[in-house]
Amino acid sequence: MNAERKARRFQVICGLVVFFSVLFCKINTDSGFCSLWDIFYMIRDGMLRDGNWGVRLHWMVAFAGLLANSLYFIRSIWLMSGRKIGFFEVLPGVGLILYVMSAGFALQPYAFVGIMVLIFDYMGARWIEEREAINKAYEEQKARELAEKEEIKRVRHFPGKYPEEFFQMIRKNAVYGKKGQMILSAGCILISAFMYIMLTMYGLISQVHGEEDFALGFGLARIFRQTGLLMGLCSILMMTMIISHYIKDQKKSNRLLVILGMRSRTVYLMFGIVFAANVILSGIAGTVIGGAAAYLVRDIWQSGLTNNGVAVELASVISGKTIGMGILGYLVIVLLSLGFNQENVLNLARSMNMNAEVQKEKRGKKHALLLAFFGTLLWLISIRIYWSRSWAETMFIHILTVLGLYLLLVGGISMYLSRLEHRKDKYYRSLLAKRPLYYRYNKSTWNLFYLSVIHLFILAVFAIQLTGGLLHQNIARLYPYDIVCTAYDADMQELGEIAKEHDAKVQVYPMLRITSIYGSDAPNIQWGGVRPIQWPQGQHIAVSESTYRALKEAQGKTPMKLNLTGDEIHVVYQQDLSAKAHTIDWDTNRIHKMLRIGQPMMNYVTADYEKVFPERKIKSEELDSLTGVFHEGMEDNLVVFNDVYFEKEYERISDYNRKQWSQREAADADDWNHYTYTHTANMTEGPTQLLCIDVPEKEYAGMLKDMDYLVEKHAFDSAWDSAILPFYGKQQMIVDTGAEIFFRKLVYLFIVVLLSIMGLFQYYVKFESEAGELKWQNQFLKKLGLREKERKAVLTGQMKIFAVLPLIIGTCGGILFGGLSVKARLYDAAALRSFLLTGAVVYLIYIGIWIIWYLWIKKLIWRQAEWEK
Repeated sequence: MNAERKARRFQVICGLVVFFSVLFCKINTDSGFCSLWDIFYMIRDGMLRDGNWGVRLHWMVAFAGLLANSLYFIRSIWLMSGRKIGFFEVLPGVGLILYVMSAGFALQPYAFVGIMVLIFDYMGARWIEEREAINKAYEEQKARELAEKEEIKRVRHFPGKYPEEFFQMIRKNAVYGKKGQMILSAGCILISAFMYIMLTMYGLISQVHGEEDFALGFGLARIFRQTGLLMGLCSILMMTMIISHYIKDQKKSNRLLVILGMRSRTVYLMFGIVFAANVILSGIAGTVIGGAAAYLVRDIWQSGLTNNGVAVELASVISGKTIGMGILGYLVIVLLSLGFNQENVLNLARSMNMNAEVQKEKRGKKHALLLAFFGTLLWLISIRIYWSRSWAETMFIHILTVLGLYLLLVGGISMYLSRLEHRKDKYYRSLLAKRPLYYRYNKSTWNLFYLSVIHLFILAVFAIQLTGGLLHQNIARLYPYDIVCTAYDADMQELGEIAKEHDAKVQVYPMLRITSIYGSDAPNIQWGGVRPIQWPQGQHIAVSESTYRALKEAQGKTPMKLNLTGDEIHVVYQQDLSAKAHTIDWDTNRIHKMLRIGQPMMNYVTADYEKVFPERKIKSEELDSLTGVFHEGMEDNLVVFNDVYFEKEYERISDYNRKQWSQREAADADDWNHYTYTHTANMTEGPTQLLCIDVPEKEYAGMLKDMDYLVEKHAFDSAWDSAILPFYGKQQMIVDTGAEIFFRKLVYLFIVVLLSIMGLFQYYVKFESEAGELKWQNQFLKKLGLREKERKAVLTGQMKIFAVLPLIIGTCGGILFGGLSVKARLYDAAALRSFLLTGAVVYLIYIGIWIIWYLWIKKLIWRQAEWEK
């Protein structure tokens, strides 16, 4: 019995099974589940003649599966008569459609049975028909694999060790490819050195920083965590590029050895030895260089602390922990970068084509105008979002900018080349200069896009952050008082006695705690379909217009004319000039400012969040320090209300605190944390007195020590955020802010340097990829009789666009988004002038570096084009 006859018998059985299965299944009707015989009686009674087309349609769909059953029965009779299957070949597809209609639209359970039998019928028949062929092919494949394994084993058999000459060849090969080795070494040394410097500086700065918790993101950890991902990503991207170029360079030199039959294992061993030696030696050199640089920075900073009267002895920059962490971080970056080049590594032993890198690329001409339009639209959207102060300096907005830039380049270049082709005079004159765009359109467009993105991020994002950090600031002036304290009415008597004992001058202002619904600039990932209770909630200080004017006048400053009405607010962002623009509430769209007078809520009905956190209208904003810069400007900013509104709320909160005070003093931590689960407010709603204290220098430490009892007494107020303290000392805050500014400068300088190296390296790689073609062009043009000057112009002009166009895009984008960032930071006239001057210097240095690099590449182009081997 052959396979076809077996398959037909199998199909006969399956057809009969699926047909008779309906006799044992129930059919879903309006009257419930009925048997087939019940259906016949219902049809006899004329239920389909009631004129209800919905019911009729339901029955028609329900019977679609029965039609499929009937077709399978007819197929079985057809095959039993000895005929070929013929047009019944399409029955599985038709049956599946009919069964799905019955199962999906009429919810017929018998249709599910039909689907299962249909799949079994189709797969089983195919398997029976093809089983013998499959088994035969499997045996043949198995025999071929066995033969190949034996051949590979014979070819790769290598008894003994590699001779000394093999390692001599590796050394000579490494020396011959010293250009690629030097680039790899430079990248590894840079990563290793910067990794060590970053970790050392973070350790030193966190030593003197007051509030530091890496797990919760307090203190410098907030900056380190925010920028650490960027630093790691930039490092991995740079090393991935460098290793990719290095592997491709090695592939060219090893290609002849592979063609001559060198074992793949030997090729990988040669690569691994040289690469590992380079990475290890460069890592050691980078660690030494990083340690020396960290020592110099520590020495300079130690002198600065000593001269400012801060009695802190910084730890040594050399420690086993720092060295171990630095080496571990360096190796992780290198190994990840190598992993991203896995395909390139595997291709080392597969490269047999001597012309593998020479490929002509087609240019897509369709939809160019549409792509350019959507690219422009995305740019306009990102600019409009950036224009809103609440969204300024938000990194992920630049996803739109980058995508828009890509569409603009693809569409714009295609349109430009198409238009050029229609103007033959200009086309022929610029043909050689535009050769990379015509011949390697995709790679050239990608290079232009990549370099433009690097310029854009440097000049529009990180240069702005770096410039802010470079601004000269008198940090001591950011803290007009020696001690700033927020207290309850019940604390005032004891604090008065402490102040009197230490001969302190105290200015007392009424205040309220005001809380935003979300107080972090980190993207909120707590959403899961229902609005959650978000953490952290931002805690700030509410004062009246009168208090605002008094705080301004106390420092000899002119207050703004606010003229607030109703519940309008004026916000004073208390942050230094290096911090990015902040908003008072970071919730969702950041347009609506949801603020409640009182402390954070551990629990509330999120569906009614607008009642708990009513929306406030910001009438005006400014950047200043009236009490001090705390928490990098994220919290303890001043929110100003008009006097009438503030007095009403002040009386309400003060009365509430007095009534609840005895309950608060008797409560434990569990009582405090669970209070909002049974009440619509906290047990108390925060301090109501703002104390600005000046104390003689000799009494400063003693007064701080005497005020320490407040930390334990009001521990409940730190339950939501341990960084919120009842008082802050000026000296520690000066050290903290100085450390934050210094670390911010260091981090963004590192990112700018890495991105700059990535851009410079990519431009060099583009030149290397075109070097052979440029040399051939030079010889061709020389034979045509072109003079040296003309040949130089033609050859260097082909690389000019890759330097000039991305730099123009990055500079224009940098000025645009940088201007919006400066607008959002609310600088005064003096700070704005300083920022513009410093920013101009940073821009000129960066552009100057690129001009020098371009001129050097320009000389290199001509030198290689004229070089005769």
